[in-house]
Amino acid sequence: MKRQIAVFFGGESPEYEVSMQSATAVMQAIDVNKNDIILIGITKQGKWCLYEGSIEGIIKNNWEQHPSCTVVSPIMDKSESGVYIHRAFSVETCKIDVAIPVLHGKNGEDGTIQGVFELAGINYVGCGVFTSALCTDKVQVQKLVHHLDIPITPSIHFESDQIPHQLIREFIATNGFPLFIKPVRAGSSIGISMVSSKEALIPAIKYAAQFDTEITMEKAIQGVEVGCGIIGNEAPIIGGVDEIELDSGFFSFIEKYELISSQIHMPARISKKAKSQIQQAARRIYKAVHCEGLSRIDFFLQEDGQLVFNEVNTMPGFTEHSRFPALMREAGYSYEKLIQTLIELAEEKRGAAHYETTKK
Repeated sequence: MKRQIAVFFGGESPEYEVSMQSATAVMQAIDVNKNDIILIGITKQGKWCLYEGSIEGIIKNNWEQHPSCTVVSPIMDKSESGVYIHRAFSVETCKIDVAIPVLHGKNGEDGTIQGVFELAGINYVGCGVFTSALCTDKVQVQKLVHHLDIPITPSIHFESDQIPHQLIREFIATNGFPLFIKPVRAGSSIGISMVSSKEALIPAIKYAAQFDTEITMEKAIQGVEVGCGIIGNEAPIIGGVDEIELDSGFFSFIEKYELISSQIHMPARISKKAKSQIQQAARRIYKAVHCEGLSRIDFFLQEDGQLVFNEVNTMPGFTEHSRFPALMREAGYSYEKLIQTLIELAEEKRGAAHYETTKK
């Protein structure tokens, strides 16, 4: 019997458009011989809707206007594991075997929707509630990685409405310019500014404050940005390592999706020793923060060979041309095989949790 696979797309995050691109690619790659596909869009206002139109409507972002759009809500009964479909004159139930939340940033990658799935008893692709929330928080995940004796970026953090001017002056005196101002909880480089002068500090803080109430200030690391893809639950499978080449500035939101003045080299132009070092560090972090399903873990590789942790992406970009699928391709996973494996890992994760519960 075919699985019922629900692909969630859209969302309230500023990364709404990124989700649409990623989800479109995922939908087209799902093996329809093994799975039936259910499309559930989340509007920018947070409304969940069953969408039964064509993928073209998602690509053109006019899916909300389609006559098939019907409000759905999770069934808070784990024996049902699905959603209610609120038709005009009736309420139907729709079983979900596995949910794929192709959602980035707020309310998609931060543990919130993962919590809904947990309460509703719905299997889902990706990291759990704790890991998703932890890895969204740049400050907290760096604290944990620091305890693994993996170097992290020197930084300070503060509330956006309580700017510690003296602490900032001391940080600049120690680390100098340039530096980065970032919202603590946001993805895809949204809200981030590279600052090279004191005059640019306050505007950068105000910009970051549009996306979060907490701000982090980080030293700019001189080195090459590299990333490693990983899939798996208890036994992670390590993918390749890529490298971002920048002409200037940093890997901003626009650069990530348009590559105006940057290039992504896959595989990275680094030594075998450096590649192995990155893969080993990525595996240690993946296990330490209890990742499940998938993640991309990013670092800076300095000229002296030292590795500095950057971030964990629990739901990286997922178009066929995104970094994560390319990283896993090196480990032997075509895009279609990758999607099917992630579906199976979601079922395996739920099976393991059920075993632990019944064993007790």
